Amino acid sequence: MWKKVLETPTPQNPFGGVDTLCVDLGGGVAPFAAPGVESITCVVKPGTKVFVAAWSAECSTLEGSPFFGSNETELRACARAVNAGITTGDVIVVLDGARVPVTEVTSGLSRLDLPADNIFGSAGGTGPPDMPYLSAADGWVALLHPLTPGTHTITIDISGEFPPGTPFDNNNTTTIIVKPGL
Repeated sequence: MWKKVLETPTPQNPFGGVDTLCVDLGGGVAPFAAPGVESITCVVKPGTKVFVAAWSAECSTLEGSPFFGSNETELRACARAVNAGITTGDVIVVLDGARVPVTEVTSGLSRLDLPADNIFGSAGGTGPPDMPYLSAADGWVALLHPLTPGTHTITIDISGEFPPGTPFDNNNTTTIIVKPGL
C-alpha cells in the first residue's frame, strides 16, 4: 500500500493534493487518508477484499529524521521505532459494530519509482545509483474478506504516542460502498 501511495503524483496524493485515496491493490482496496482526516469513502465492486491499514508509518531514503534509513535493515528498524509508542491494544477497528482483530506487521523493502511530480520534491525515477529510493513500513492491519453489497462502516480509533513521547489520538470512519455493476 505505501509503495502505491508514495508513487502517486502529488495532485492525487493524500500528502499533496487530496485528503484520501482508495488504493487499488489488484483484487483489493486499501482506504488511505493523511493523518487528521476523519472520513474516507471507497466504492468497490462485489468480491473486493478490503485491506484496513488501521495505523502505519513508513521510513524511506528520501526523508529526514526520524523517518530516514539508508538500507533495508535501517528502514525496517526506523518504521518500528517511530511506531514504538503505539501498541496493538491502542488500535481499535470496528466493522459494522463488531470489533476486528488487527495484526502488527513490518513490510519488506520497497524500491520506489517516483513520478516527476512527487510528494518528496525529488527527481522522478528510481533514484541515483548510490542512494536508490527505498522504503519500509510498520503498522497494524486487518484484511476483510469481500463484503456484501450495500454500505459498510469501519471505525478506527488509535491512541498512544507518535512519534514516541508525543501524545497521539486519531479517529477515522471509513465507508465502504459495495456496488454491483461496477
